[in-house]
Amino acid sequence: MAPNEFLKAYRQAGRQAVIPPVKLIHMLFERGIVHLDEAEKGVLANDPRQRGENVSKVIAIVTELNAAIDRKKGGESAEFLASLYEAILFELPRVAVSNDVEVVRQARRYLRRLKEIWEETAMRENIAGDTPVEGDVSSPAIAGGRGDGNKRVANLSLSI
Repeated sequence: MAPNEFLKAYRQAGRQAVIPPVKLIHMLFERGIVHLDEAEKGVLANDPRQRGENVSKVIAIVTELNAAIDRKKGGESAEFLASLYEAILFELPRVAVSNDVEVVRQARRYLRRLKEIWEETAMRENIAGDTPVEGDVSSPAIAGGRGDGNKRVANLSLSI
């Protein structure tokens, strides 16, 4: 293959690999939960490497989720969600010092519940054909967009 053909192949693969923002957010929730499971195993096994690597990955994921929030469009729900993410980001680094497995478990409960809400709102809207414009993440659980997602996010603290 000539160098130009390699370049064309990579560009075509890049265009085919476009993932809708709704699915990307879902994938972040899923991976965050997996890494929290692994971090818990590291805490229980007193394995600082396993604990640290996975807590670091969760921190990166939650940081991305927090950055995806459109605070201007989302209003009160977006602020609540941002506060929840910031609380997780504040607490998780403590695990490296305290080895407190309950912090990991609480973060996992929050991410699981947010994932459920995401599946009940944004994922269903996407399947129903109410697909956001590419690059738009202003759906219920992230930015308090359409539907009754605002109420579900606002009531999160009551249902966890």
